[in-house]
Amino acid sequence: MKQIALSLIVLGLILTTVTSVAAQEPKTPADLHKLARDYYAWRNQNYPVASSDAGLHAWDDKLTNYSLSAILSRRLHVKEVLSKVRAMQTENWSKDDRIDWLLFKSQLEQVDFFNRVMDFEATDPQVYVNECSNGIFSLLKKEYDTPRKRAIAATARLRQMPFVIEQGKGALNKPVQLYAQLAIDSARSIDSLFNDSLMTLAKDLTPGEKNDLVHARDAALRSIHGFADWLQVRLPGMVPFKPMGEENYNYLLENVYYLPLDAQQVDMLGQAELARYRALESLLPDPS
Repeated sequence: MKQIALSLIVLGLILTTVTSVAAQEPKTPADLHKLARDYYAWRNQNYPVASSDAGLHAWDDKLTNYSLSAILSRRLHVKEVLSKVRAMQTENWSKDDRIDWLLFKSQLEQVDFFNRVMDFEATDPQVYVNECSNGIFSLLKKEYDTPRKRAIAATARLRQMPFVIEQGKGALNKPVQLYAQLAIDSARSIDSLFNDSLMTLAKDLTPGEKNDLVHARDAALRSIHGFADWLQVRLPGMVPFKPMGEENYNYLLENVYYLPLDAQQVDMLGQAELARYRALESLLPDPS
């Protein structure tokens, strides 16, 4: 009797768990919209520089966390959300709701694809240089707040840049030579953004606040320049650039861009356009 009772309890727990999980799976257009809202809120908070660049200034004093655990956690979250979206049965939905589902799915597919195929955090040093440069430029390009508030946000971001650079060094386990050279060039030409453009915001700072900004700026520049030197030393041993390959490109065309073309057809169109423009160039008085 005890074994039967125990079996019934276990069966009951399994059925309860299955029912609970099934109830949590998104099934309706309303579920899709909630899933999308939650995902966008998560994305905006996890990529504060991209948020600033898009005009959402809730996290102007933050930079993206590029620790290995944070990178893996973000990738896992995208996979989980994409899995839920893929599993949704949309055949009986309205046309508009199906379009919403397709567009949201393509956005998730894009993030998952580049995480899986390109793995930029591990291969592209530009990720970390761009995080620093865009972290400042996104505060400068529009006058969305007073110069003083934007300068204080810049100080906070500047203080975090040496940590981001160190995280980048730890994450770059297979850097690509071409990407590294571009990152070196970018890092060594960043000074005018920090020394000239950024300092236009400093006019209303107190002497103490300006001193904090200058110290944080100088430390950030040293770190970014040191990153360029670090990459330069390792440049000869880095792997050469390699295209993603036809199979991956076909997946991108079909599942992210929703184009009714494959790689060979895109190549054919490109060759035709190239020939057309060379023909037009030949009509110029001086084609050179």
